[in-house]
Amino acid sequence: MNWDDLRVLAVLQREGSLAGAARSLGVNHATVSRRVSALEESLGHKLVRRLARSTPLTDKGREIAEIALEMEQRAHRVERLAHAAQGTLSGRVRVTAPPVLVSELIIPALRALREAHPDLQIVLSANSHLASLDSGEADLAVRMVEPQGRQNVIRRLGSVAFALYAAPDIAELPSTQWRFIAFDETLAHVPQQRWLEEFAADRPLDLLTGDFHSQRAAAEAGLGVALLPCVMAERCSTLIRVADERPEPRPVWLVIHTDLKDAPAVRAVAELLIEAIP
Repeated sequence: MNWDDLRVLAVLQREGSLAGAARSLGVNHATVSRRVSALEESLGHKLVRRLARSTPLTDKGREIAEIALEMEQRAHRVERLAHAAQGTLSGRVRVTAPPVLVSELIIPALRALREAHPDLQIVLSANSHLASLDSGEADLAVRMVEPQGRQNVIRRLGSVAFALYAAPDIAELPSTQWRFIAFDETLAHVPQQRWLEEFAADRPLDLLTGDFHSQRAAAEAGLGVALLPCVMAERCSTLIRVADERPEPRPVWLVIHTDLKDAPAVRAVAELLIEAIP
């Protein structure tokens, strides 16, 4: 039995589809299918049902996949413990954070860390999805939703304030004529989007995007009023704050897996994040 094939089955169980497993593993779906077939042959059991639109695991497949998932988590813990045992500020630290915090706060603060610790490699993922620290997707995570999980060390860093901004020609219009730039369905659930929908009332939300950077660009282009993080919009000379009303600031949290809390490299990056995010 090839142990790597067990890992493929574990990822297939976690992701729920061949395509999802392929994306997670960085291979094509044919490779995933071939590896699962090899595992079936070596074990002498059918592990998945190959249907036209899906590949659900059989009962035996789910049973074996659960064991494989436990093995994967133990392997990740070995990696974390080895990482934590490094006594020098070198190696790789993986950080995930929302894109707006990466571009506006974290990247500007990295130069000092690079100069102090030139052998330290930072893998920085600007992503809105919640990366799993248990599965090794990140060593530290900065989040704008309160984290859960007893295996993590959690610290509240600060908060992100929001306000309404527009280009000067839009700002001169009566507020009854405003049109709004908002999130598409991928982020329709976030608190500031719900606040914007209430504020807009019967006025149109007719330009929808999936990120703050495109919303800022749209506002600068005079396409409407956008609810933007102040840390981003206040740096734009072409945008004006257009209303006193604003939603509650969003809290920002730092999450570190407990196995890594004492690793010197991870601590150095954590200290950088604590200082960079007010």
